[in-house]
Amino acid sequence: MFKEFYANSDHLIWPTLGLLIFSVIFIGVLAYVFLGLRDKQKIDEIAALPLEPDTQELGPADGRGR
Repeated sequence: MFKEFYANSDHLIWPTLGLLIFSVIFIGVLAYVFLGLRDKQKIDEIAALPLEPDTQELGPADGRGR
């Protein structure tokens, strides 16, 4: 049954193209992580991003204090 479906389908290029695009992006991200992030200063800067104290804490939506 599957043989006949795949043999007669004209739209099989789309899943193949999607898999190819995903694979290229995934390999690109892996290459960036393992090869592009070799600078220790850049790694430390990226690691500290969520912990930077320059963000303001927002209060309740109605404007009242605590």
